[in-house]
Amino acid sequence: MTIKQKDIKILWGRSGNRCAICKTQLTQDASAVSSSFTLGEQAHIVGDKPGSARSTSPLTAEQRDSYHNLVLLCPTHHTEIDSNEIDWPVERLHQIKSEHELWVSETLSETVDHVRLANQAIVASIIDSAVSLCELDNWQGWTSFALSPDPEWHRDRPDRIFDFRQKVISSIWPEGFEELKRSATTFSILLNRAAQTYLKHAELQGDTYIPFKFYKALSWNPNYDTDLAKYEAWLDECYDLLKEATKAANWFADIVRRDVNPMFFAEKGKFLVMEGPFMDLSFRTRLLEYSPEEKSSLPENLFKET
Repeated sequence: MTIKQKDIKILWGRSGNRCAICKTQLTQDASAVSSSFTLGEQAHIVGDKPGSARSTSPLTAEQRDSYHNLVLLCPTHHTEIDSNEIDWPVERLHQIKSEHELWVSETLSETVDHVRLANQAIVASIIDSAVSLCELDNWQGWTSFALSPDPEWHRDRPDRIFDFRQKVISSIWPEGFEELKRSATTFSILLNRAAQTYLKHAELQGDTYIPFKFYKALSWNPNYDTDLAKYEAWLDECYDLLKEATKAANWFADIVRRDVNPMFFAEKGKFLVMEGPFMDLSFRTRLLEYSPEEKSSLPENLFKET
């Protein structure tokens, strides 16, 4: 599991960008670190992994990564609470968090930009939807099946992608996030087109959509060559749309890192696609990204194609 952007924004907003223990001012942006600002850390109250500090608990993985189980700390105090569980039990950390957020509300309320925090929460919700509905955590994994010679899509995936497209369309985007909106819109359009195009000639078997090879559906097909060419053209269109969606996913992630959270998929890096196996049983992994010129015309040129 990963911490959702919405939970991160709530935590930072209610903590006033300060360590809950020493009140030191914190920042999420590594480029803004100076003598006055320390890079903040979202510390788990109940440990997120087996064997970590205070990890013995019935909480689920999702609950461990939620706002209610997080406390904002400076690196020094994060290290201290995890290296001394006896002095920093779960109950004490919950109390410290509550008292700190009350202090922020009473002391810093006039300095907190509530409109900015609300806008960030809206954007964070869209980002979280992209991660969960489009399976960004497993992008190379699931797209490798969709780019194979006999593509496979899980039965729930097209509906989840459609839900993301609807989320992007219906969202009230705050000012100041224009390129994030453009990249998210481009990503949602292309990924939804890839899914809908695939469904044109796919059939459900169990929990998986597989290609319906209509060119050989009959014992003897007088239009075999023509239908085979149509089938291959359909496959190429499915592949091309998914590759374009990968470019858009990388654009979207770049803007999230620039404008919202510099650590967004920073450890995993760029989204890759793996194609194959080819005739020699080899696979090919590729990094696909838009050029600046391509970005400048998106998503407007996609609407012209409809």
